[in-house]
Amino acid sequence: MTGFVPSFLHIETQELVSYLIKAAGQTQRTQVNPQDLLDFLKLQYLSFDFKTELPKEAKESFIGDSPRAMISFHDRLVATDSALSPTRTRFSVLHEIGHYILPNHQHTLYVCDSQGMSFRTHISFEQEANRVAADLLFLGDRFELESNSRPVSAATVKLLANQFHASFEACAHRIAERHHRDCMLVCFSRGIQSVLNSNAKPEWKVHYCIPSHSFGNRYFQKVTGGGVPEDVFGRISAEGRDLEHSETIQVLIPCRTGLDPVVFNAEYFYNRYNVFCFLTPAATK
Repeated sequence: MTGFVPSFLHIETQELVSYLIKAAGQTQRTQVNPQDLLDFLKLQYLSFDFKTELPKEAKESFIGDSPRAMISFHDRLVATDSALSPTRTRFSVLHEIGHYILPNHQHTLYVCDSQGMSFRTHISFEQEANRVAADLLFLGDRFELESNSRPVSAATVKLLANQFHASFEACAHRIAERHHRDCMLVCFSRGIQSVLNSNAKPEWKVHYCIPSHSFGNRYFQKVTGGGVPEDVFGRISAEGRDLEHSETIQVLIPCRTGLDPVVFNAEYFYNRYNVFCFLTPAATK
């Protein structure tokens, strides 16, 4: 089937995910079991070193970054690179299952890399498979129910990431994207100068922003200036500090409404790769 429009595809994707979760016996679980999904779909699974053992036909079909996972429709086989971490392996398997169940993804072979599995990918087929993978990982609307009953905070990120066996970043992204309250997730990546020069002070720049629906409508869709205060980074990156050991300060940010700038609570936390910040209106936290 071809010719899907985005809204129709989104509705059908939800129906497919809901059916698969129920049919594979996942509705009462606290986290999805990818092996149950593979068994229900009658798909085999392998893990091997992609650098040395990737089949020739897979290498020929692949264009892009280093491959991370693949699915062969003909062989009913899903495979992942053995070098992946457990959380990336789980998401990669769910991503390939997404390719398998989406009706407009029928193809002989998919070989996917880390860029394709990033939520910032511009490839439509990979975006669609990522949506299925995320919905399966977070058990449909289960995550929304769990996150909306808790504060928007780094502690909630850690709690739900452990519960759903997901990465901290994926969990923080999902909280901001699906939360009913006004909130925004801001991700800061390290500037190139501080990457190259270990003696330089860390320089953090906005990498991406994820506003909740209500936050984006009421305040703004993204922030472009500013960074991570040096003293805040020093505290959240100190030895022995965990992700939930965050630092909250108040910041004043102009809004697109043209009214006076709004005071936000900015909660910073660090996963040893990127710095993240939850913005919430100070008056409503």
